[in-house]
Amino acid sequence: MLTLYSFPTPNGRKASILLEELGLPYTVHRVDLAAGENKRPDFLAVSPITKIPALVEELPGGRVRRLFGSGAILLHFAERTGRLLPEDEDERAEAMSWFMLGISDLGPTAIDMQRFAARSPDRIPHAIDLYKGELMRCYAALEERLGMAEYLAGASYSIADIACFPFIAAAAVAGGGLLERFPNLKRWHDAVAARPAVQRGMAIPDLATSG
Repeated sequence: MLTLYSFPTPNGRKASILLEELGLPYTVHRVDLAAGENKRPDFLAVSPITKIPALVEELPGGRVRRLFGSGAILLHFAERTGRLLPEDEDERAEAMSWFMLGISDLGPTAIDMQRFAARSPDRIPHAIDLYKGELMRCYAALEERLGMAEYLAGASYSIADIACFPFIAAAAVAGGGLLERFPNLKRWHDAVAARPAVQRGMAIPDLATSG
């Protein structure tokens, strides 16, 4: 049995998309961030840095395994199931590179941009320009790659696409004409968004359970 601790953010949705794509049965616990549920001792035992997503896996013999962070969850289950990672070594290398871009560059930069541009009580132009420039660099790199390949790893859909998609989807609905400016990114976005497992995963944790 898997229990996913999540909240409707791009990072949370990466984990639920993965589980839906793999068809793994799981239950969902919506972590109320506004109420500080992520700072309670029971959740800290799962995610020591208070962040979602996190996951608890009940194993034979009463053992329990925890995973915290979208990158750890995606990579663990892709490797364990042998799915969503290419077998070809060159494509696998591409998959891992773009997977890490989604985890380490695109996601954190988008979050920091949101903090400084929309949430901060004081607008700091230097910070906004810095993160906007970093986001544009990520978008330009994705656009170039997707002009050469159907998916980020190459011919096959992988955890690299899952790691990037929720943040592109969020930016697409935020205004600014992102997809109109980057046609290859739009083609990829639309293809990934049409996948039934992605649609189900994007609806979590607003849905109580899944499997």
